[in-house]
This record gives sequence, C-alpha cells and structure tokens, in this order.
Amino acid sequence: MCEHPQLATADWWYTLRIPAQTWMISLVRSSLRLALQRHGRHDLADTACLLATELVTNGVVHAKSPVTVYLSCRSRTLRVDVHDTGQEAPARRAAGVDDESGRGLTLIDSCATAWGVTPAAQGRGKAVWFTLA
Repeated sequence: MCEHPQLATADWWYTLRIPAQTWMISLVRSSLRLALQRHGRHDLADTACLLATELVTNGVVHAKSPVTVYLSCRSRTLRVDVHDTGQEAPARRAAGVDDESGRGLTLIDSCATAWGVTPAAQGRGKAVWFTLA
C-alpha cells in the first residue's frame, strides 16, 4: 500500500525524506534529477529540481521540519509534493531587488502548470505541490 494517494495511480514514483538540515537540500536536487533522467524526463529536470528546491528550502528553513518529497508521473504529467510538519501555508512575499529570498512562490506560480497546498492527511503539517506537463 502506498503512503501517499498520488502514488497509487502513478506510472512511476520516487520518494525521499531528509532531516531539517539545510545541507541536505542539494541532495534532494541531485537525487530528483537522477530519478527524472532515469525515467526519460530530461525535459522537466531543470524546472522540477528548481521548484522542488524552493519548496524543500521552505520546509527546512521556515517550518524547521524534516521534509518528505514525493515525485510521481502519470500520463506524462509530473507531480512533486513536498511535505513538512509546519502548520502555516506558504505566503507570497514582496521581495526587493537586493533581497536574497522571497521569490519562491512567484517562481512556482510562473513555472508550474498548477500548484497548491494540501493539509496533511494524518498528523500535522501540509504538502505544497506542483505539476509540470
């Protein structure tokens, strides 16, 4: 039985869990890239890794939470769910020209086919997800 409902109907899927440590974020990026390449989705690798990195960073830095990443593909549509134990939904911020953060949701909104936030089915937390087609 799959622990995530999107995985039950996926053509293929990949899951990775990391602790709340910023140095692990690069592991997520490289691991997702390898999974996408292995499944012939080179076309989505750059965008998927960039957006997933934004969401994983939010979970680790703002929620101070371990993060689980679910990557699934069904009918050529890629979906990435990033679960953390934070209660607050991500909020868009107005980033200034010199700000080093605050552009993540704007980036996701402009690059993803769709995205959203779903409360955790069990326990506390949420999943922020996006799709790419």
